[in-house]
Order: sequence, then structure tokens, then C-alpha cells
Amino acid sequence: MYDILETDLSFEYLNKISQIKNIVVIGGWAVYLYVNENYRRAFGLDYLKSRDIDVYINLKYLNSFIKEIKRLGFSPSSYFFRHELIYSRNKNKIITEKESKKQQIYDLVYIFLDLFTNKKSKNAWGINIFNKAKIFNIEKINTPDINTLLGLKCVSFFEREKLDKEFKDACDIYALLIYSGKKFKITKNIKSSIDKIIIRRDLSEFIAENVLRDITKVNIVVSSLEKL
Repeated sequence: MYDILETDLSFEYLNKISQIKNIVVIGGWAVYLYVNENYRRAFGLDYLKSRDIDVYINLKYLNSFIKEIKRLGFSPSSYFFRHELIYSRNKNKIITEKESKKQQIYDLVYIFLDLFTNKKSKNAWGINIFNKAKIFNIEKINTPDINTLLGLKCVSFFEREKLDKEFKDACDIYALLIYSGKKFKITKNIKSSIDKIIIRRDLSEFIAENVLRDITKVNIVVSSLEKL
């Protein structure tokens, strides 16, 4: 669904960021880590990779974390909670914002790093869902428990303004429910998300095409969700 160069770069920096202490990877990359093993067994392919990197970190570690990502080349972006890397296809390397102004927009790849923390901050988005979350290590990367991750995905699913983000959330929710192999609780938010996917034909068709790899399997998407 995304440019392979974008997702490969994002994955490269995900692995670098995950080596920094006290962070938890959330969002699409956490979904990938949860479902990819079972997904590969089913399809012989990797699950959908992500373009953006979402990280949760306790506020007391936030300043030191920002110093670390600056060393990796990230700089503040347009949103207070976002940092970015700019990659030039033409030069085949990471470039500065000043250098990017001399490049054609189609030659640029942006890797966004969104920061979340437990309290309101000028540098990160505050969320309190982690108060009772358990942390698991998957492939040496810290991720939240399945219920916390599903909860976060369901919240974002109803807040997305961009259609591609909404479609990716729908895929991620479906993948977690069907391919994670983990036990989860069907909460009100999860039920609402399932209903939204079932009602919206465009969402179920997108899941069929991009997760099941066959748009004609839209009825399988719907029936598998109805059984939950």
C-alpha cells in the first residue's frame, strides 16, 4: 500500500530507535510485529509495513529520548509531537530540510516519528491508556499488550481525517483480530470498529485486497468479523 522505499527506510530506523531505552513501539509497526509470523504462514508474504513510526515513552525519559533521535538525524516537524527524516531519492541519502528545498518533491521521502507520553507535553501527545498496560518484547522490540494496542488502533480509526490512514487502521484492526493469535477482549470500541468495517463496503474491500490479497474475498472479511 505504501512505497517500498518508504517502508524499508521506516523499518531501518524503527530498529535503530528500538535500541533506545524505555520506549514502547505502538501503531502500525507494533501491529506488524504482532501478526507477521502468523500472516507469513498463511500467505507466504510479510504483512503490510508502515510508513510512520509511533513511539510511547514516559515523560521523565522524553528529553533524553529526543536527544537520541536527533543524533539519528530526526528534526522537529510541523506538529509538536512529530519529528522527521528527509531522504533524497536522487542523492540516495538523508538530507537536511534546507537541502530538501532544492529538491523536487517527488524525489523526497519523509519518515515521520510521532511521540506519545503519559502526560501533556510540548513535545509529545499525552495519552493515559498505558496506565495499566503490559509490555511485551517481540523481536527485541517493546510493544504493548494486545488489548492496549487494539484500544489505540480503534481510537485512531474513528479520528482519522486522511482516507489512507483510515484504510490502514482498518487493515491493522482486522489483522490483530484474525492473525495475532492472542486472546483479546471485545470492548465497545472494538465492536464499533468491527461494525464500521462491516457497514463500509470500501473498507472491507480494501482489507480483502490488501490483507487477504484478493478483492473478491470481501465476504470472508465480513463473515470472519461477524463471528467474533
